[in-house]
Amino acid sequence: MIIKQFSCREEKGIDMRQADAMLKYKPDIIFREAPSTEHGAILVFDHKGTIKEHGRIVKGEIKKLQKVSREVPWAASDIAVYENAHKLFKLGHRVKIYNVDAPSELLRETIKNKWNLMEKPRRRGSHLLWWVYIYLRERIMSRNMRPLIIDKNKTVLIFLQKFHWLNVSFLLSNPSKNDIWDYYFGRFENINKKNIKEILKDKNEVLYKYWMRNSDFV
Repeated sequence: MIIKQFSCREEKGIDMRQADAMLKYKPDIIFREAPSTEHGAILVFDHKGTIKEHGRIVKGEIKKLQKVSREVPWAASDIAVYENAHKLFKLGHRVKIYNVDAPSELLRETIKNKWNLMEKPRRRGSHLLWWVYIYLRERIMSRNMRPLIIDKNKTVLIFLQKFHWLNVSFLLSNPSKNDIWDYYFGRFENINKKNIKEILKDKNEVLYKYWMRNSDFV
């Protein structure tokens, strides 16, 4: 299996790295950092019809992306992704695109709580709630991706940010629960596998709900 990761700059302007990678590697599967479910990835693009029908589907996706990009400019980068999916389809190569991130309810927490505006949130041992949020997202990502990467004959492109992919790769390596705890939470003082549930229950009901359903430490 060939697995390659490509980030996308979350800013104004078009980032062609992901779209260009499609033409270079001709993937069978693409995993996108976009809302999915706790129970499996969402297949958002897979069409077996004629070239004309496929083109119509692609145009529909592009129209939606143009609307989204008015508020989230970097979403426009995905327009080229769908255009290149259509180019590959015309060459006889079909690409499946999956959303693999956590549900929208969880993703909204970073904006709601302004965690995205914190200084150095990625520094381990600080910002506990943000790290719980990241862990839950990546735990869900890894579970959604795992059953889809067992075919060694597939070429898979990972369209997650590099930060997430490094952590998801760790989770996909079958670490022990102790290793997972140390990786995400080992540098937090006075936090352990028992008291973290009560902290979350007291401080954030959404994180607590997803922790109780998805964490390795319930």
